[in-house]
Amino acid sequence: MWIAYLDESKDNNSFYIYSALVVSAERWSGAFDAVKAFRRKLRQDYGIYIDKELHAWKFAAGKGRISDRVLSKAQRAEIFRECLEFIAQCKKFSVMSSVNANELYAFERLVNRLNRTAARKGQHIMLFCDEGQEAAFTKRIRKMRVYNPIPSRFGSWAGGGGNIPLSQFVEDPVFKDSAASYFIQLVDFCAYALLRMERPIASRTALGYDTAYELLKPVSAKDPNPRDHKGMGIIR
Repeated sequence: MWIAYLDESKDNNSFYIYSALVVSAERWSGAFDAVKAFRRKLRQDYGIYIDKELHAWKFAAGKGRISDRVLSKAQRAEIFRECLEFIAQCKKFSVMSSVNANELYAFERLVNRLNRTAARKGQHIMLFCDEGQEAAFTKRIRKMRVYNPIPSRFGSWAGGGGNIPLSQFVEDPVFKDSAASYFIQLVDFCAYALLRMERPIASRTALGYDTAYELLKPVSAKDPNPRDHKGMGIIR
C-alpha cells in the first residue's frame, strides 16, 4: 500500500498547484525516522525548532519565529533547497504534481494520476490531506469512485467508454493538522517550489526559488507528457 500526502499552493486564487508525497507503507517507519533525523539536523545547524511547523510561503517570506536565531531570507532559501534535496536523496519518497488555472481540475488530475500509477504497480492508496477542505475533498473522492469521466487523448474511447472510477483509493481521505505532520509540511514545500517555478516573482527568483523544484527530478514520477517541458511528470 502507498500512503500519499497531498497539499496545495496557489497564486491569487487563479492558479493552483497540487503535489503528492508518496511513501510505501512498508517504508513508512524508515521514512519517518529519516524525517525526524533531518529535523534534528535543521535544529543543530540552524536552530530551527523540531516541533515548529514549517509553512512554505511563510518560510520563504521570512515570517514566523521558527528558530532560536534570526535567519535571513537568503539563509531560508538555502534551507528550503536543503529540504527538497533531502526528499530527493533519502530514497523513501516519490513526488507527483499537477498545475492548472482550475482548482477542481488540478485536484482531480493529480488524484487520477495517483490512481492510474497505483493500479499499474498493484498498489492501493491511503490519502492524507491538510485540514481545511474536509467536506470538499471527501465529496470529490466519493464521486470519483463512481463517476469519473476521463477524456481520451485520441478524442474518444473505443466502445463509447470513458468513465474510469477510482479503484485504488482506500476509504475517505484522512485530514491532519499540518503542524502535526512532518510529511504534509514537506509536500507543502514541494507545491510551493513548483508554484514559484510556474509563477515566478522577482523577489523569490533572486533567491533561486524558481529552480528549486528541479531538485526533485530524481523522485518525480515520470509519465510522458508533451506539455511537460521539464520532463518531471508534471500534470498539465
